[in-house]
Amino acid sequence: MNIIKTISTSLLVIVLTLPALPLQAASKTSNEYQAVVDTAYKYFNGLAGADQGLLNDSFDMEFGDVKMLQLNKETQQQVIRTVPLKEFAAFFKEPTKDTWHAKVLSVDIVDDTMAMVKLNFETSKTHYIDYLVMYKRQNKWLIVNKIVFSKSK
Repeated sequence: MNIIKTISTSLLVIVLTLPALPLQAASKTSNEYQAVVDTAYKYFNGLAGADQGLLNDSFDMEFGDVKMLQLNKETQQQVIRTVPLKEFAAFFKEPTKDTWHAKVLSVDIVDDTMAMVKLNFETSKTHYIDYLVMYKRQNKWLIVNKIVFSKSK
């Protein structure tokens, strides 16, 4: 009787812990994956190096924008500020003096024409998470929207 109880208890524990185990699925990688990742890192290196050429190659300067959550100094209310990517790129005039690190956390590609990249990057003073939305236009991946979260260290 003890062996049946032990087996039953063991099976119950296994069944209850199954939802907590990560599921393994076959990975499906788009042919465009590397091009999308390259565009994300081109953007990052453009910021860190104040390289307007890299920023021009990664941003859709015609249609793109950045959305940033900020605190309105007068009202102390959070607001979303929208800045065209062309204006945002111009903020970066000199290469950074400290070390910046970046890592692509996730890539989601839809029909090889649209992509979403989650990029983690850190400076000595700030931690950023960027969501970069890209379209493939004229056979080139370009960032059309950047939404940023930042937190001081």
